[in-house]
Amino acid sequence: MEIQDEIFVQQVSEFCSLVDRPEMKLVGIALPITYESRGYGGFYGFEHANCIMNDYFFTKKLIAEGDMALLSGIIGGQLRSRDIVTVRTEVGGDGNYKVIVGYEIGSFEALPDALPEYAETVTVPACRYAKVLINETKQADRIGYGERMHADEYFIGSFREDTGYVYNPAGYGFNTYDALGDILTKYEPVKLPSSDSERYGSLRFKPVVLPEMKIACSMTPPDSEEFVISKYFGVQDQVFATEAAKYYLHDYYGFPTNSDQEGKINSCFGTRVSSFEGIPDCVEKLTLPGGIYLHITQLEVNGDNPSLPYDAAFNHLEELFLSSHPEYQRDWSRHVIARFRQANCASVFVPLMK
Repeated sequence: MEIQDEIFVQQVSEFCSLVDRPEMKLVGIALPITYESRGYGGFYGFEHANCIMNDYFFTKKLIAEGDMALLSGIIGGQLRSRDIVTVRTEVGGDGNYKVIVGYEIGSFEALPDALPEYAETVTVPACRYAKVLINETKQADRIGYGERMHADEYFIGSFREDTGYVYNPAGYGFNTYDALGDILTKYEPVKLPSSDSERYGSLRFKPVVLPEMKIACSMTPPDSEEFVISKYFGVQDQVFATEAAKYYLHDYYGFPTNSDQEGKINSCFGTRVSSFEGIPDCVEKLTLPGGIYLHITQLEVNGDNPSLPYDAAFNHLEELFLSSHPEYQRDWSRHVIARFRQANCASVFVPLMK
């Protein structure tokens, strides 16, 4: 960003550094993003349906349609930077949050009474951040990841392993863009955990009842070298083209099933459908059992890698949930289910019984 308030702490990798940032005041245009914002009536669904809606596409839309130019013209001399900032607030896990797309300003006091529709103000807390550079348009004078998803993968993978830092729920993640809509940086609030409780502090645990779910999926047998996710992506268009899939586009489910080999499992990955009518023969048609599950989700909005909730589900369930909820115990007759929501969250469902 143009403002030099942040303090450099450490260079972690070529494209990532740790910085300390002071409080930031922002005015922008707000949009709630919910679990239904992605995929409902998507590419293969209803005619004239929109693409997946998240903070990235919402920001691109506001820039392209002139909303950001309008806002910057209204607040004028209040601007501390010409970079556009997108902040994720009210993060509730499972892909639910509010995005505010706006500008950093010096004070809320002198803002005009009349602002664009849906305009809001927000104060981003002072925090330590992992600052990741992005260069999606491959500009010669800049460095950074060529895809924002690569930055997400780095943050939830190598960054954690190399530094020991974890997501800090007390901060707000935000991105910066230039006036043309080119993403410049991702900022993720981070901290060094002092306990397992803090290490898993971004997770949320809630018992829920799931219905039986019909899943059109690909399956690979034990010890298969074929990657089940890639296998399904090769045939998903045929599933999405059916009427049975139109309400569930872009939600993916991963789960094991018992194999013919004792003690070994098949790997399954696919899409929920409302029926098996019209589903092509190139996919498996499986029904997942309903019942009580512990929904483990995370407040982070930075990728669909379920490693953290998986780790909690298989290695730390007793201390993180069961010990404080003695009315529940793990139901070993059913398998754990993972749900992926298009790079905005990953959930894990652990079967429970009372």
